[in-house]
Amino acid sequence: MSDLQTKIGGGLSKLQDGLQQGKNKLQTAQEVSQLKKNASDAATNRTKIISQLGELTYRLIRKGEIQHPELNEQAERLLQYDLELYQANRALESQLRKEPGSDVCECGAAVNEEDTFCGSCGNRVQLSEAPIPVSTVQCTTCKEEIPETALFCGCCGSKNG
Repeated sequence: MSDLQTKIGGGLSKLQDGLQQGKNKLQTAQEVSQLKKNASDAATNRTKIISQLGELTYRLIRKGEIQHPELNEQAERLLQYDLELYQANRALESQLRKEPGSDVCECGAAVNEEDTFCGSCGNRVQLSEAPIPVSTVQCTTCKEEIPETALFCGCCGSKNG
């Protein structure tokens, strides 16, 4: 009988050891998972801050408050994309306005003369009137045509004048 008790006791001991090992592995896996999540969150927050820092630096370079040859070179390259983006958005807006009987809501969705509210954002529809021709000048920074009376360029934000 004592041999049976020894075997049962040994089996229970092995079972307890196995359960403890499984518990330790699970705890380790949970800790690793939490560390990975923390690292991922930190990387995401870092990326956001770097993006904000880049935008701020770009604005300061454009205003002439930062002078650095490499940064100025990159800002010049970025200015070309700003101009392309601005012109593409203006062309898109112009194209949407050309559709007969339609206009564009402030959210960018097409609306018709008979619409009271925008079907996309729910704002009250205010149809624009025909644009009045305005004399323009060329922006000294991005070369976009801007109204002569504008204080700042609508494309690059540079001060006019």
